[in-house]
Order: sequence, then structure tokens, then C-alpha cells
Amino acid sequence: MVAVAAIFTTNFVVSRYSVLHGLTPQDIVALRYAVAGPLLLPLFLGRGSAGWRSLGWWRGGVLTLLAGAPYMVLFYAGVELAPTSHAAVLNQGVVPSVVFFGLVWLGRERFAVLRVLGLCLIVVGLVLVTASSIDLGAGVLLGDVLLLLSGVSWGAFTLLAMLWNVRSLQAATAMAVLSLGYLPLYFGYWYDGFEDASVGHVIGQALQQGVLNSILAMALLTFGVRTLGAQLAALFSPAVPVLATLAAIPRLGALPPAGVGVGVGLVAVGMTAAARGRRA
Repeated sequence: MVAVAAIFTTNFVVSRYSVLHGLTPQDIVALRYAVAGPLLLPLFLGRGSAGWRSLGWWRGGVLTLLAGAPYMVLFYAGVELAPTSHAAVLNQGVVPSVVFFGLVWLGRERFAVLRVLGLCLIVVGLVLVTASSIDLGAGVLLGDVLLLLSGVSWGAFTLLAMLWNVRSLQAATAMAVLSLGYLPLYFGYWYDGFEDASVGHVIGQALQQGVLNSILAMALLTFGVRTLGAQLAALFSPAVPVLATLAAIPRLGALPPAGVGVGVGLVAVGMTAAARGRRA
């Protein structure tokens, strides 16, 4: 789970670096699935638990819409416009609230004091982070909105994966293969030959997206949840916004304002409280 948090943290920083140095959000999504899709295709076609037969086309399609190529385009468009600290907090921070209220609405969860307190801290933190965008311009504020929408989408994906008892690797396999349908659209409308990025940059981003994020992180996450339990594994998630914000300082020179720093801290504390408040 420490490795998973490190990979997710790196993704926020590396992706922000890439969209500032020659790659578009559409490029990054294409690199992700051009690598992950073919690599995971044997699992998708196989008869094991990661195969499409155990998930079904309808469920696989819904999960892909919420967390596959459409989600990734939305997320990276937000990363292009907003700072790394905003991306890590807004994308990750809204997920616990979406899952919690979804489970309450379905009658699968009860209000717990610790968890509600955690969610309140998350909301305050999100407000602090977003409020800072007013002084940074309409572009950053639009990026915040896109990141919040991507977080809601990921929260809905998490909720459905939980209700459908979908394993992380199973979902990753379906999303990677079904998202190959994005590539014809990409080559038809957005591909420019990576003219503004070096070969090393393109290869590095392809490995980051297609191997580390899409395959290794999901495999490790599946193993971590299975061995530690969902509740204990969830306690590692709050580290991502904090680590991403800190990692962006030396790499991108992105020193967040005081209000954003406080917001990041509140979101991390709130996510920890929400995770501890969940039933195992």
C-alpha cells in the first residue's frame, strides 16, 4: 500500500509536468491505453477472474465510462489547468463523500460520528483549496471544477465496484481493453506526432501510465486490500494529497499558498477519519 500511494503520488506530479512540457491530456490518455490495453488483453480474454466473462459487457462498459478513457480525459484536462496540490486534493478528497452518501442512500451504511466529522473536514479543506483559485484566474477555477467532476466520477466507480464486488485488477483489465476504443478517436482528431515532446518524455510517460498506474498499482492495490482488509488499506489514501503537494514543490516549483496548505491538511485528516469510521 505504501508503493501504491507512491505510484499515485508520482502520477499527479509527472502528469502535471507532462502537460506543461509538450503533451496534451489527450496524448497522455492515448499513451496509457496504447500500452495497458494490449498488455492486459490476454487476461481480458482469459477465463480467470480478470476476464470479461466474470464482469460482463454492461458492467465493464459502465466502469470504463466512469474510470476509463472518458474519466482520464476529464482528469488530465483538470491537471493541465490547475496546480498539482489542487489536483491531488480535489480529485481524491471528494471520493469518500460520494461513496458514503451513495451507500447511505442505498441503505448500506449508517451515519457514524467519526466518519461524518471526517467528511465535514474534507468539505472545509476542499472549500479552502478551491477558494484560492479565485485569485489565480478563470482557467484554474475551471480546472478545479473538472477535477471535482473527475473525483465524483471516480467515487461513483468506487461505489459500483464495491456493490458489484469487482476486484481492482479485474476492473483495470476491463477498462484498459475497452478504452482501446478511444485510440481511433484520438488519432482522428488530436494526434500531432508528439511534436512538442522528446522521445524520452513520451516513452517515460507511456511506462508511467500504461505499466505503473494501470497494471502494477492495481495489482498491488488488489493484494493490499486482500491481505490487510479494505478498512486498513484505505488508511493509506490520505497520504496521496499530502505527498503530491510536497513532491510538486521541488519538481515543479509549486509552493502552495497557506490556505491551500491548510486545506490539504484538513482533507488528509478528514480522509483518515472517514476511513477509520467505515465498517471493515
